[in-house]
Amino acid sequence: MNIENTKKNSVLIVDDDISNIKELNHILSSEYTVYIAKSGNDCIEAAHKFKPDVILLDIIMPDMNGYEVITILKKSETTKNIPVIFITGLNKQDEEEKGLALGAADYIVKPFFSAIVKLRVRNQIKILDLLFEAKSANKAKSDFLSTMNHEMRTPMNAVVGLTNLMLDDDNLAANIKENLKKISTAGNTLLGLINDVLDISKIEAGKLELTLVKYDVPSILNDIITLNIFRIEEKPVKFLLDINEDLPCSLLGDDLRVKQIVNNLLSNAFKYTHRGTVTLGMKCSIDPTEAAQVWMDVYVSDTGIGIKEEDMQRLFTDYGQVDKRTNRAIEGTGLGLSITKRLTDLMGGEISAESEYGKGTTFRLRLKQGFISEETIGKEIAENLRSFRYQDNRKRVSEKLVRPDLSFAKVLVVDDMQTNLDVANGLLRKYKMQVDCVLSGQEAVELIRMGGTQGQPEYNAIFMDHMMPGMDGIEAVKTIRELDYEYAKKIPIIALTANAIQGTENNFLANGFQGYISKPIDIKQLDSIVRKWIRSTGDS
Repeated sequence: MNIENTKKNSVLIVDDDISNIKELNHILSSEYTVYIAKSGNDCIEAAHKFKPDVILLDIIMPDMNGYEVITILKKSETTKNIPVIFITGLNKQDEEEKGLALGAADYIVKPFFSAIVKLRVRNQIKILDLLFEAKSANKAKSDFLSTMNHEMRTPMNAVVGLTNLMLDDDNLAANIKENLKKISTAGNTLLGLINDVLDISKIEAGKLELTLVKYDVPSILNDIITLNIFRIEEKPVKFLLDINEDLPCSLLGDDLRVKQIVNNLLSNAFKYTHRGTVTLGMKCSIDPTEAAQVWMDVYVSDTGIGIKEEDMQRLFTDYGQVDKRTNRAIEGTGLGLSITKRLTDLMGGEISAESEYGKGTTFRLRLKQGFISEETIGKEIAENLRSFRYQDNRKRVSEKLVRPDLSFAKVLVVDDMQTNLDVANGLLRKYKMQVDCVLSGQEAVELIRMGGTQGQPEYNAIFMDHMMPGMDGIEAVKTIRELDYEYAKKIPIIALTANAIQGTENNFLANGFQGYISKPIDIKQLDSIVRKWIRSTGDS
């Protein structure tokens, strides 16, 4: 084994013939750190121990042949990505095919030619280097997008939160209230763009997961209609719904992502259609290959400006709008269709488009959903949906929240930014609670500690920012839970965070929090948390 330069790339040579080992070592040791194994079992042990960059593996060995060895290596998380180059005297096509089918990266046939051996190993090292660079670049981009998401959501908390606080004032002049509504709409539009960037970063990092639930098909159609009918604005555009009474009442799937996909398609249709019609069609059919699956077929058709033939191939690419000169006045990041395509792939579906420039576009979508029952929506519901008269019977929180009187309660808000404290303070005081605010996790810990030693009034709940300098929210909660006071161990602590990543909530719950609110603070989400966790001392 050559260990003169530990910074060299490394090669593991596996052969039961000592003359082959000596020859390969002589060829490679000047450029690489060389490890040696004389059997299949030794190879597996050395591969896990040294994690070489490349393995040169003989096929014919007495204890375990090369095919058996590579099969074991490919099953291990530690060794499955190490490229294996077979070294063999066998020179038959079927032998080579078998090795490549098992995951071999290349072949070197005996007798060895020094230049060939060096080039084949060098090529695998180059591939590894390129893969490492690509992974590093992708991770850097994902980290950047995640950081930017947090940094953008934080000021948006002030914009959306303070605007909502002011809109709750019934004494505002009509023109001021109208301007505030426009600010709120613009803020929520910007938040949607931020969420698009976050979705791309989650998808690329492999962190976006589907949440499967039983959902009501008429209800999500009604949600989609309600959101998109406002996109018509003053344009002479008619919105049509093409469905029939055979639609299933319920399906199993990620209803939020289904709505996101369809809303993305409709959003584009309304953006690029200045007159005429936009049509949403949906039908479902049992998957003939799997009875527990349903194919949801959706199409969105418009009479808009259409897409040029040369732009059709770039429809689903990231960060790009097609025909920018024509569409320069239309807002958007160019991420919507890319996200739609990736979400469709995640659901095992298909999406395609056809368009005639100047006349319109049709997108066709197939999504796999879970089968619930054969019950259909029926003629009456279908007609009510088509005429936009469907009454959704799900319980909804009214736009003007009726907040309970919680004047008995005292809560603590912890955040390192004063504007975030102002927003949370204003929203919580609408429940008539006493609200204390501090700017650090350390201050929060000291207040709870003082309450335990001096018998001060106990807080009914704590709202704790996640990312703070010095002592972050998770560390502060851990310290509070370790205090030797019963109420410190049981007090509800709610996370406030701009880090809206899949799995974040579970992470908080595992670290001593009882709940989670993302920034910008949604007043309905806050109301749900308040009603659940802030109780009088007599409540169980």
